[in-house]
Amino acid sequence: MLIGLAAGLLYDLLRPPRRSLRGLAAFGLDALFCLLLGAALFLYAMSLGEGRLGIGALAAAWTGFFAWQRLFSPRLLPIFVKLFQYMDIFPRIRKKAKKFFEKMQKRSFKNGKDAL
Repeated sequence: MLIGLAAGLLYDLLRPPRRSLRGLAAFGLDALFCLLLGAALFLYAMSLGEGRLGIGALAAAWTGFFAWQRLFSPRLLPIFVKLFQYMDIFPRIRKKAKKFFEKMQKRSFKNGKDAL
């Protein structure tokens, strides 16, 4: 059940960036969530489940995830959203990347004649 609760926490932590990002970047965050959850379930099965992930353990993980979504998410998600807005990480990264690529483009194509 702890794996499910941790998955719910990770899901809520990744929700604000997924909302602000679009397309491939949002897909990347979804893929990261799936990979981390799959790795956690694999490690659990290999260490405690004698190499098998039983239906009971999987049901307990789902129960923990849904318990998080029902009990904790409505209270904590607004805090995570505000924290994400306060940190303002992705817009800053986007601006720096845009400036970098514009600078590289100006260096590569000085007067536009080099372009195909």
